[in-house]
Amino acid sequence: MRIFQRFEVWLLLIAGIIAIWWSFSPGPNPAETGPGAEISTDSPMQLRRCTLERDFGNARLDLEVRYKNTSPRPLSMQPPDVRLLNAAGKDVPPFVLPVERPPSIEAQTTGDLRLRFWLEKADLAGPLTLEIRSQKLEVKNSTPLDLEKLENAKPKVWTTAEWVP
Repeated sequence: MRIFQRFEVWLLLIAGIIAIWWSFSPGPNPAETGPGAEISTDSPMQLRRCTLERDFGNARLDLEVRYKNTSPRPLSMQPPDVRLLNAAGKDVPPFVLPVERPPSIEAQTTGDLRLRFWLEKADLAGPLTLEIRSQKLEVKNSTPLDLEKLENAKPKVWTTAEWVP
């Protein structure tokens, strides 16, 4: 084939291979180097970072959590083992993308996980509590957060449960 004798074809093939390699290579873990990295390792569950991104009348919440799985079996981070509860005690639904597998943690290990939830405006009026196998962690305190005051599609990051706009 004469097509492989052209310089441009080889250049495009190399650029494609580099792009595929770059998209699958792991980057630095911000939970290990960013704000909140100095948290005590004594507790079985630690909040590392909360990222809230408004999507018009709703918001996506990404929680970066360090969790110690003391169970003899692996834990898939999805309901009913993992729940986010609003002030009324109602479950906040997880945010699921069909192409992403739910995060999991092996038995008898500690790991950093990213959990995603889909919030409504009413969920931000009070506290939010993450519950993993009956262990509870305060994600947001009772101070109300007005979703309308946040810019649409611009992420807002907190490293504690005190969310101040």
